Formats: sequence, structure tokens, C-alpha cells
Amino acid sequence: MLRYKRLPIALLLTPLLLTGCQPQDNAELQKEMASLKQEITQLKKEVSTVGNQVKDIHTIAMRSQKPQYKTLPTQPNFNEDGKLPSLGDATAQLAIIEFSDYQCPYCKRFIDQTFTKLKSNYIDTGKVQYLTRDFPLNFHPKAKGAAIAANCSLQQNAYWPMRDSLFKNMKQLDDELYQQTASNLSLDMTKFADCLLDETISSKVQQDVAYGSSLGIRGTPSFVIGRVENGQLLSPKLVVGAQNYQTFAILLDELLANSQKNN
Repeated sequence: MLRYKRLPIALLLTPLLLTGCQPQDNAELQKEMASLKQEITQLKKEVSTVGNQVKDIHTIAMRSQKPQYKTLPTQPNFNEDGKLPSLGDATAQLAIIEFSDYQCPYCKRFIDQTFTKLKSNYIDTGKVQYLTRDFPLNFHPKAKGAAIAANCSLQQNAYWPMRDSLFKNMKQLDDELYQQTASNLSLDMTKFADCLLDETISSKVQQDVAYGSSLGIRGTPSFVIGRVENGQLLSPKLVVGAQNYQTFAILLDELLANSQKNN
């Protein structure tokens, strides 16, 4: 650890003495000046060393926060002609596709700890279009039913508040919760009930799972992140796990910078 020496008061006052009226022995003054210069030189070296160490620590920290990812082939029609639940500007330079499971505690952790900041800083600012797809895991018996309820609320423009309620009440997922939430959201209850039994909605959830599996997704949450151009997601990156906000920010900022270079 760097130890800063307290410079002698006499040395700090030397410049003042040079412009003052008090006489001083010239030999003594030269000696003090030489000593002061030596200490300043040493101090500069130590400060430079600390500066380099701080840069190294910062580099290591950023490297450790940057998520590991797998680069995927370019994805055409990544938003299914606008049929997927989405937030943000449809003309945003970047897109994130989230694959999640309503019984997955790690998905809830992402929602609770990371999603709000991503929304404020990237989605609401027009930088990122955010889309969701379902990936209910086989060992979560209530996840598919919750996904169907969320998709039925999408038909009545209430997907995001329904999704929020489902994650907040993860331990109470059942038909009673779906019906109560739909009622609280003032949905048409007859349409909602019919939708829950509609096989096309169940098939849509299975199609999401099949698509995610084709990309190599095996667990949740998983994210496909890339630059948008001509309706395609160019060489997107597959990021797996409930990453913290900083890891997403590093990756998104890097993609934004590259996007600006290409324009």
C-alpha cells in the first residue's frame, strides 16, 4: 500500500520564503530545495504506480462482469412479425429476447434485481427493443399454465401487468390466481377463460420452447441479444443466467458502439 510522507513544513513554505522579506542562508536554501525535488519525484513515481494498479483492477473487474456468451446465426423475423410481447421502440438498434419460466427462481431474481434498471436505461430510452418468449421447464409443472395465462392476457393488451403478477406470486401459481389477476386487470373474463382452453395458445408456448431449444437454450433465464438490421437480429449472442445489470450494460454498450461504427 502506498504510504504518503508528510512533507516538512519548512519545505512546503520554501516558495513563500523566496518571495518574502526574511533573509535566509543560500546554502541551506539550496539543500532544502534539492530535498524537496527528490521527494516530489519519488511521490510522482508512487502515484503513477498506484494509477496503473487501479487501471489493472478496473480491467479485471470489467472482464469478470462481462457475461460469457455463444454467438448464434443471424435470426430473420426475430419478432414474429410483431406478434411477440414487446417493450420499447420497434426501431431500436438493439433487441433482447428473453426466454423465461414462471416457476424459475432465477428468472424472478432477474426480474427483481436487473430488469427494472434495463428498462429505465435502455428500453425506455429507445436503445433496446425487449421481447419475451416462453420456456417452461419440464420439472416445473405450473410453468406452462402460467405461460398460457400470460399469453391470454396479451390478447387483451394486459401482458406486462399479468407477467408482473405471476412472478410476484410464483408460489401461488394456479387457475385461481390467473382468474383473480385477470379480474383485477378488468379483462373480459369470458374471453380469458376461453383462451385458457385454446389449444393454439398451448401450441404457441410449445413453439417457443422448440425455437429456444434449436438455439441451444437448456435453462432459464436465457437471453438472445443482438443488433437489428433490416428486420434481422445480426449474429446475436446467447447469454444464460440471471446476470446482474452491469454485465448487461457492458455488453449492450459494446454493441451500441459497434453499431455506431457501422453506420
